[in-house]
Amino acid sequence: MRKLTLLMAGLTALLTACPRTDTPERPLVTTADFTAFDAQRSALKAAGLRDGASAQVSLDAEPEYITVSPDGRTAWISVQESNAVATLDLTSGKITALTPLGFKDHALPGNGLDASDRDGGVNIRSWPVLGAFMPDSVASFSVGGKTYLLSANEGDTRDYASFSDNARVADLKLDPLKFPDAAALQAKGALGRLTVSTLDADTDGDGDADRLVSFGARSLSVWTSDLTLLADTGDLFERQTAGRANFNSNGTADSFDTRSDNKGPEPEGVTTGVLGGQTFAFVGLERTGGVMVLNVSDPAKPALVQYMNPVNETADPASGAAGDLGPEGLLFIPAASAPGGQALLVVANEVSGSTTLYRVAGNGTLTQAARYQVTPFAFDQGAAEIPAFDPASGRLFVVNGAQSSVTVLDIRDPAAPRYVRDIPLSAYGRGANSVAVSGGVLAVAVEAAVKTDPGRVLLLDRDGAPLAAPVTVGALPDMLTFTPDGKVLLVANEGEPNDDGSVDPAGSVSVINVSRALASR
Repeated sequence: MRKLTLLMAGLTALLTACPRTDTPERPLVTTADFTAFDAQRSALKAAGLRDGASAQVSLDAEPEYITVSPDGRTAWISVQESNAVATLDLTSGKITALTPLGFKDHALPGNGLDASDRDGGVNIRSWPVLGAFMPDSVASFSVGGKTYLLSANEGDTRDYASFSDNARVADLKLDPLKFPDAAALQAKGALGRLTVSTLDADTDGDGDADRLVSFGARSLSVWTSDLTLLADTGDLFERQTAGRANFNSNGTADSFDTRSDNKGPEPEGVTTGVLGGQTFAFVGLERTGGVMVLNVSDPAKPALVQYMNPVNETADPASGAAGDLGPEGLLFIPAASAPGGQALLVVANEVSGSTTLYRVAGNGTLTQAARYQVTPFAFDQGAAEIPAFDPASGRLFVVNGAQSSVTVLDIRDPAAPRYVRDIPLSAYGRGANSVAVSGGVLAVAVEAAVKTDPGRVLLLDRDGAPLAAPVTVGALPDMLTFTPDGKVLLVANEGEPNDDGSVDPAGSVSVINVSRALASR
């Protein structure tokens, strides 16, 4: 009896420890939406949630990026334009929390920014401005048994023919009590050129701006699993790039300082990797270009390791000679899975249409191993956006928006990526937004020809042949990822409105039962 009791106790512990992301009763697709938060709009706005055109949480929410906890039980989704992160319970398939991220105070020491493209150059300083974090990518990692989140605080505006949420400071009427020096602040060389939110400016309803809220925090932030801010890199990224000819630019010297008035370096992509027991974050700067490497082993004290940017700053960016421009998707391949046995970082650059492989040393530093350039050269057409890697075949899959395809590369020799083929996608919709791979299953998120229509997720083999019927998901499916066990596929459906605002699909997250999807073949 005692042996039986011990056996049952062991089984119970095993079942408790293993994530149950896929059960026989789970349907093909579970849709997690934000309707439960519509009634909480006022409280959420007071905490820093941003409205959209509808002023309805479930319609304004535009899920963007997903990260899954190591145990596969929880996912966190960036809701960028709303300045929030959603928490998804993968057991129930429901969004259990929508957490506004609040604002960063650029008046505090170490939180400065260069706010103008007309101030004669680099001018990073404190200003009476708040920054809405508004992360694009998020990533999760564990240290000491605790899970933390990283957010790349890019920022984003809502600009449609029927609705816009932004203006320059010079165009606002500033509250004379809050801003007694309004005339000086609204000069072009001060804050006058800075793009700020019109929705968050007037806090007392009297028609003038009581606060200035800019888009994005120009930084990497570390959060606890319940979205409490633990650390932020402040103005590190701008200060680190201040001595370069492509500071706050579109990547090269010909646009030097032109992005200071609008989101600065724009940290967009982030991924993590563990090397020798240390955890590192790799952050792509979409505008300035390059990758920031930080040691986040002490989550409360992110430490800069390296800034890698191999761009030719003096070249014409449209010529193809400038190198990597516009890093979009970053992928860390651990040594155990990487060809050659050394960890790799893959960076897909959407503006230059190039995919670059870096070897990652034990201290986190990067050395370029190889670079693959999509041909024909397609400038700023998204020819290399999101990468995914299949260790079994040594193949890298990269979204190619210019050709409405997924480019397949053989990287078994990381120093010499070999083109295999392009997987065409135009038959399924407008084109791919994201890819992921697990257990030989390649998942591709494809938006509809009309972006407000439901999108599709394709399940393909490594050569692009269908493994199952396309799975219908929400409008404008963006980032997708498998849970660690590969049994569940998560898709962030942005649900952006059309340009005139007549159609505004709800944002949602699709939770796909992979085994049921594959059974539909």
